Amino acid sequence: MKKNISLTIALFSSLLVSACVTVPPEPQVNRNQLAISSVRDIPISYSPGSTFSLAPKYVKATSLKAEQTQAVYKLYADAIISDLMKHGFYNTRNAQNSTFYVGFGVALASDLSDETINHEFGITPGLPGRDGLKKGSFLIYIEDARTGKKVWRGAVQGFVHEDSNEAQKIYRTAAIVSRVMKQFYATN
Repeated sequence: MKKNISLTIALFSSLLVSACVTVPPEPQVNRNQLAISSVRDIPISYSPGSTFSLAPKYVKATSLKAEQTQAVYKLYADAIISDLMKHGFYNTRNAQNSTFYVGFGVALASDLSDETINHEFGITPGLPGRDGLKKGSFLIYIEDARTGKKVWRGAVQGFVHEDSNEAQKIYRTAAIVSRVMKQFYATN
C-alpha cells in the first residue's frame, strides 16, 4: 500500500513539474542601442584639405512640425561639418567649389519605413522596433562632385530621446555622426 501511495505521489509530482512552463524573459530594451551599416560604392578617395558642401534631403511627408524638423537637421548638419573638419576637410557653402557633397536625411520610422530605406537607399541597419520607443534613421552619403556618383553610403538607426536636454541632444548627435563616419574614414 505504501508503495502505491509513493508511486502516486511520484507520478503526480512529475506531472506537476512537467506542466510548468518556463517563459524566457523579454530582452532588455536598450534605448541607447544603435545599428550602423555602410557601403563603399566606388574607390574614390579624398585627401585632407578637400572641400565639401552639405546637401540635406527631406522626407516628403513627416509627422514632425516644420520647426522640429529644422532643429533636428541643424543638429546633424553641425555635427557633420564638425566631424569632417576634425578630419581635415573644409566646408564651403558654394557647391561649385566642392570636391564632394554630403547628402543626409533624418526620419522617424513612422515616416520612412525600413523597406523604403532599403529600396531607395540600398542599405538598412535593421534595428528592430520596440513598443513604447520611437525608432529613427539617419542616412548619409558622399557624392563625388566631378562624376556625380555616390562614393559611400551610411545608415544609422536608433531610438529617439525626446526627454533629452539641448546639450544631451548635441552630444548624442555628434556621437552618432562620428560612429558612422568612422566607417567612411576607414575606407577613404
